[in-house]
Amino acid sequence: MRISNTYLQTRVLHHLQANLSRMAQAQAQVSSGNRFEAISEDPLAGARVVATDRGLRGIEQYRRNATAARARVDAEEAVLDQLTDLLIRAKELATQEGSGTSTPLTRSAVASEIQQILSQVVALGNTQVGSEYLFAGHQVVTPFDATGAYFGDTGQRQAEIGQDYLMTTNHTGRELLVSSGVLSGLQSLLTQLQTGTSTDVRGTISGLDAAFDQVQTMLAATGARARQIDSAMQNADALETSLQLTRSDAQDISLEEATTRLVGAQNTMQAALLAASRILNTSLTDYLR
Repeated sequence: MRISNTYLQTRVLHHLQANLSRMAQAQAQVSSGNRFEAISEDPLAGARVVATDRGLRGIEQYRRNATAARARVDAEEAVLDQLTDLLIRAKELATQEGSGTSTPLTRSAVASEIQQILSQVVALGNTQVGSEYLFAGHQVVTPFDATGAYFGDTGQRQAEIGQDYLMTTNHTGRELLVSSGVLSGLQSLLTQLQTGTSTDVRGTISGLDAAFDQVQTMLAATGARARQIDSAMQNADALETSLQLTRSDAQDISLEEATTRLVGAQNTMQAALLAASRILNTSLTDYLR
């Protein structure tokens, strides 16, 4: 096989260019601390980096969802705590005006306070988190009017706080004030204070007790939801750490390894340049000697 000078020169230049490319890549590794700049340089490691980046983006979205869910849960817990206090006060007044010392005058005075409690309860039912009503279900309207009528729906807000982990973030207004008996218990007490006797007032206490128990049940459920969210966020933190380590293993290169590669590439390049200078400087006369 005849090898021409042109072919020989082309091959030499090709190898020089390849060595130069390897040296540039080694230099980039030293400067950036990354094994590669383009996925094509290391497809397997690049695929791992792409997969971990996708996982990290998913974790960030779950974290945002969990943060929003926690805000709703915390807001509901605050509402339930206030409802607890209001029901305790209402029961104290019912017990007071259900005793033998009650008179129409004292019942009338207490009725004014119960009316205020009812207004506070309705206001709690219309609590907002940001621009959304917490207890309106999927509706965007004000859940309760001044009389306590409910205009929301039974839809429950949910949040995906982990892969295939969907949780309900709060109760509806119907659960909060209607099904629980909070509104009916207070309204019954108000009616008996305005028109009934002390015996009638005393008869409303059982309804207030039942409403109180329902509120405590919802409070316990809300606390459990808060713990679920905290657990999900801790799991997300642990998974994020694992993925970051996986990504670092695939993407990062130690300074020692990068420096060794650079020195090796430089030595190879110097040897290639020396060989090329000898080959390319050979003349026809040298071949004929």
